[in-house]
Amino acid sequence: MSLAPVATDAPAPTETPAGTSWPKFRRWAVRRLIALLVALTLYVLSIGPMWWAWYSGMYVSTEGNYWVIAIYEPLRLACQIDWVNSIVTAYIEWWIL
Repeated sequence: MSLAPVATDAPAPTETPAGTSWPKFRRWAVRRLIALLVALTLYVLSIGPMWWAWYSGMYVSTEGNYWVIAIYEPLRLACQIDWVNSIVTAYIEWWIL
């Protein structure tokens, strides 16, 4: 019985030690990007139904709705860009008519 390693002609594995390869990483990144875009779209579209709650918390009520103001603050800041403001305003007008 010999303790020397046996030489084989098998090629070395080409995958990285962590088990991730470029196609797997690319699929993961594309899925995350799609999920991010869907979440961002739903966030922007949610201002329509929540408009009166946001307006009440921002300008009318002194009691609450601070969470609504905090959630939609990034969107309010994005509306300082003219074309974003025109799109969001047109969408909100569909909900408040």
